Amino acid sequence: MGIKRYVVLTTIYVLAVGLYVYSFINGEYTLNISKVSITLPVAIWILVPTILLFIASFFHISYYSFRDFLHNRALKKDFENYKNLFGSKILSQNAKLNFKTDWFKFVAKTLGLTEFKENKEIQIDDEKINEHRQIREKIESGEVVDLKKYRLSNDNPLVVKNKLNRLKEEPKYASVILKECKDIESELCKKAYFEFIKYASFSEIKKLDFPPSKDMFRVLMERYLDDNDKFDMQLSEIEELLMKFKANREDYLELAYEIKSKLEPDALIALFEKLYNSDAHEEVADAYLYVLYELQMIDRIREILENSDDNEFIKFKTILFLRDHGKNIDCRLFLKE
Repeated sequence: MGIKRYVVLTTIYVLAVGLYVYSFINGEYTLNISKVSITLPVAIWILVPTILLFIASFFHISYYSFRDFLHNRALKKDFENYKNLFGSKILSQNAKLNFKTDWFKFVAKTLGLTEFKENKEIQIDDEKINEHRQIREKIESGEVVDLKKYRLSNDNPLVVKNKLNRLKEEPKYASVILKECKDIESELCKKAYFEFIKYASFSEIKKLDFPPSKDMFRVLMERYLDDNDKFDMQLSEIEELLMKFKANREDYLELAYEIKSKLEPDALIALFEKLYNSDAHEEVADAYLYVLYELQMIDRIREILENSDDNEFIKFKTILFLRDHGKNIDCRLFLKE
């Protein structure tokens, strides 16, 4: 029963009882308490216990009604917070919201142990949650979405995927990503870096604190060897990169195969001779001999082979042996392991 209805019905009851008693007994009664005397109609004295009970019950009902009001309000607020928490979960964001009721505290904790997986068969009558579901679906399908108003953290998986989507559409967006990049080992930073080195100048690339790698070197060499790409890189810088990522025998051979058409013979020999006389002597040896062979500097090759151990340069010793006996072979194919 609502408190308003209780007050109204009790008031009617008290008045009815009072009038009924008064219709039979309309006299008065005096109550003496110590030196105090109270004179009231008998009907009023009859109603005093009822009125006192009404007052006590009124405060009792009011107290529990107020408690129910606070509990229901807490439930309503927790329900709204839960919807916000679930909406954040859809966007892969762990929101920190306070819950008042034990029920929703438990539900919120268990939600933190789950992963969101879309199920289009389940329809939810909530505009905000449906909006978040649509955003997630767009990003996962490769679209670029404006996420600014959602205030997601930079390491949020959807934010990262959204940036990767944009990077795919706008390769030059890589420069923006790299300015914000904190972990050079992350997938986003690595992909942005490889897009960046496809169009940036070598001086701009050098400013980035990314360690040289074999894949990075190949991208730069493709640009260097492309006559239509105005990519300027000095031979000394090529040498430095090779040393930094610790190129192996195959890397030096591949460089020799590709760069021979780009450089003049003197520059080509100077490059590989310098590399041959460096700490990478053993790794560069075959590439250096290949360059000499391609430029028909046979005497220089013989000099190197004569000063080598019996178990060194077996393949080039074989190549020269066959050449001396009138058998010309494809040096490049012979060098393959």
